[in-house]
Order: sequence, then structure tokens, then C-alpha cells
Amino acid sequence: MAGMLTDKVAIVTGGGRNIGRAIAYRLFEEGCNVVVCARTQKEIDHTAGVIQEQGGRAFAVSCDVSKEEDVQRVLEAAVKFFGRVDFLINNAGSYLCKPLAESTNEDFDRLMNANLRGAFLFSKAALPELKKVESGRIVNMSSLFGVIPGSDVALYAAVNAGLIGFTMALARELHADGVNVNAVCPGAVDSETEIETDETRRGLGRILRPRDVADVVSYLLTDGSSQITGAAI
Repeated sequence: MAGMLTDKVAIVTGGGRNIGRAIAYRLFEEGCNVVVCARTQKEIDHTAGVIQEQGGRAFAVSCDVSKEEDVQRVLEAAVKFFGRVDFLINNAGSYLCKPLAESTNEDFDRLMNANLRGAFLFSKAALPELKKVESGRIVNMSSLFGVIPGSDVALYAAVNAGLIGFTMALARELHADGVNVNAVCPGAVDSETEIETDETRRGLGRILRPRDVADVVSYLLTDGSSQITGAAI
């Protein structure tokens, strides 16, 4: 499929459902080859399978983003299968809404591993490949709570604020290498509807849907966004 991202290669973590799946589908629509990874094999097989059925190139690799050996395995598979990596979408993450007094060390570790450690490990592992291409991009999926925290989300807000800080610092670090790094920070997202239509997408008054977020991510990978880096959108 011809598009603005034809023949580019993207790794999408957490690509088995919801926003991650929508991102994978959206990138395919723009001609991108997609590596879909998450912990649940059945879900990522579904995402990759839909793309393949429509004539796209995609494959699924099970991965725990907090484990360095899993991350390295995904990168090696992507390079072996497609020969390059242009884009990294760090979408895998976990959510928690709980008062601090009720939060546990395990809650903190789970959020740190899924939302921040995963982005660190994947970004570091992908750097050699991203620096090889002319327009390498990293998009980190954060949250509006990382910018404007609400109640009962202290841990979740802290981790996402950390991810935004990581994004901004890494953007400065990689600017000279031609690698753009940005964060997308959606508020509440209705993940019930997987297939979007003109009717379901109409109107600014409705809640965000996965496709809305995927549209922003897709734009950040195009040549039209070449001057955007270090942003939290």
C-alpha cells in the first residue's frame, strides 16, 4: 500500500489491542511495515494477521518490555526480517488509579517497568538502527496525567511525567543524529470501538478514540513533522 511511510519499518510495543493496535493499523495504511510486540501472543497475532490479510507486511513477536533479552530479540527479528528500523513507538504501558495510601511497592514497580523501563530499554536498543536512517523517530506514549495530574493517580502521574522528561532530554541528545523524539499524551480514550467510521469520528465534543491517537502518531513519523522534536502533545 502506497502512503507517506511506504517501505519504512516501525516497531509498535503494546500493539495487541486498543491504542497500540490502532497505531499498527494506521501505519500500515501509510505503507509502513510493522513489527507488533506485546506479551499476549494471541492479540499480536490478530493485529499482524489483519495487516497481512490486507496485503501489508507485518509480524508479531511476544515481548515483555521490561526484560532486556526480550527487547533485544525484537530488534534482532525486525532487522533480520525487514533489514532496518525507522520508527519506534513505545506504546506498552500500565494504568493505575489508586490513592497513595493504598498503593504498594508492587504497584510502583509494575508501572515503572511497563511505562518507563520499557521505553528506556527499547530506545537504547533501537538507537544504532535509528541513527542509520535519515529520519529515525521515537514516539513515547505518555498520558495527560503526566502533565495535569488528577486525584488517585500519583504513581501513574509520576511515571508518565518521567516519560515526558525522558522524551525531552533524549530529543536534545539525538538532535544531531537526525532522530526526532516526541511524546503523545492523550486523556481518556474510548477503546471499545476498534473500527472507526465517518460517523463515529465526527465531532470535537466526543471522547477520544484509538484512531485519533494513531493519527497523531502517524503524523509525527512523516516528513511534515521533521521540525517537531522534544514535544509532549
